[in-house]
Amino acid sequence: MKNIFYCLLLITLFTNCSNNAAKEKALADQKNAALVQARLNQVVGIARVEPENEIIQSASPVSGIVSKILKKENDAVKEGEAILEIDNRIEAAKCQQLLDAVMTQEAQIKMDEAAIQEYRAKYSNAVSESERLQRLLTKGAETQQAVDDANTNLQSFQSNLNRLHAGVAVSKSKLAETRSALEVAKRERDQKIIRSPVDGKILEITALIGSSLDTKQSFAQIRPIGKTIAVCEVDELFADKVNDGQKAWIRKFGSLDTLSTGTVFFSSSLLKKKSLFTDQAGEKEDRRVREIKIMLDHPEKLLLNSRVECVIDISGNTKN
Repeated sequence: MKNIFYCLLLITLFTNCSNNAAKEKALADQKNAALVQARLNQVVGIARVEPENEIIQSASPVSGIVSKILKKENDAVKEGEAILEIDNRIEAAKCQQLLDAVMTQEAQIKMDEAAIQEYRAKYSNAVSESERLQRLLTKGAETQQAVDDANTNLQSFQSNLNRLHAGVAVSKSKLAETRSALEVAKRERDQKIIRSPVDGKILEITALIGSSLDTKQSFAQIRPIGKTIAVCEVDELFADKVNDGQKAWIRKFGSLDTLSTGTVFFSSSLLKKKSLFTDQAGEKEDRRVREIKIMLDHPEKLLLNSRVECVIDISGNTKN
């Protein structure tokens, strides 16, 4: 009886183990099938993290020696805000000299205009006196000499008035020229105050105080305000499966951890050669890629220019 009992027990244990193994195999098969299906519904590409608006390579419009650096890396800047200054002492002195000349000419014009008002009053009196003497002469109560002297005096006042008016016109013309020269000098001075062309963030500054700046040399990189995207290259074998509106996951190479999610918002209409993402500069493999741009939902963990992997879900194959 004991032998029979042990035999039944062994048979029961063996049966249970066989059932468990079958269940585990079935689960493994289901997982493998799900994994295969998931891979069939995904397209993987290599991507680079970039700002939505391209990084600006800022350069100086004029050459010179850097005298001040007003911003540093990672500083936020507003459009028109000064980043650095090139030595502009000569231009500043010229501006001050021209400003003084403007003020002097303005004062001279005021003096000449005041003299005109004074001579106008004298001329008016001379006109009245000449008319009075002319009436007296008609009545025989005044001599011709007195009338002639009054007319000569009147002509003298008229001549002085004309001279003062001409002087004021010349002074105003010189003032206009000096103001124009001042504006040119200010522009020359302001060209040496290098300002941000956009609202954004300074990523890098290579200039140093005392260093020389050239017009062909970029001294700073500025990221304009905007969202962050991933520029992805998808192999030509899978390029036609990607459409705008599809979801994507961004992760590091060799990792399954998702750094950010995103949505495809641009799909190039042409295939082109591999770009910066090629592992070897001299790679001869004649393969084409399609450029895809993905708007990132949470780019906080991603550094600009990071090389990442994009997994695009093509199961819905939706289009905007």
